[in-house]
Amino acid sequence: MKSDDTPLIPDAEWLEERLGEGSLWRPDEAALPAELTDAPSREFLLTVGFPAVHLDVIGIDTRHVRNEDGLEPFDADEIYGNRYPDDDSPPKNFCFTVATWYDQHLMLDAADGGITHYDPNGWDHAAGWKGPAADSLPLLAVLLGLIAESSDALESADDAVRAAAITDLRNRMIGQDLFVDDSAFWDDIFEWLA
Repeated sequence: MKSDDTPLIPDAEWLEERLGEGSLWRPDEAALPAELTDAPSREFLLTVGFPAVHLDVIGIDTRHVRNEDGLEPFDADEIYGNRYPDDDSPPKNFCFTVATWYDQHLMLDAADGGITHYDPNGWDHAAGWKGPAADSLPLLAVLLGLIAESSDALESADDAVRAAAITDLRNRMIGQDLFVDDSAFWDDIFEWLA
């Protein structure tokens, strides 16, 4: 646990206190795609669950995970421009959209559980991969919980309160996951908030 008692791996109670009762998508084993081979991600989804929410304060949406095709596997090599256009071999590397912000995606790597930023505007010229955005699915869930926890202050009509909330949230998120500090995804969100 961090010094402010924010967990590295949240439990369902911690998440639901911030995101709302019933906000977690907790699939059974049969609902998880076989392509998702990262054991910690599978365990987290089966035991804790992942937020299926729309965070109005910033517009991040994860509700699609509850849909029938919620965790649809994508060919990571194709969308990140690592496959030649005429390569028709079967995909070997997979990823899944776990969150969207407008047209930007956070992708769960099927093999290692990392969360990367994908810009679909760059997929056809090998510019879709925008780097890491979170270390793991549990840490992404914590980041979403921190955003929800700060939403009242982020929506304040008082500019000073709002500015302090943005700074505090960013610092807390970086304290949880250093990838936040160098992520274009999070940079864009904090710029939008300001």
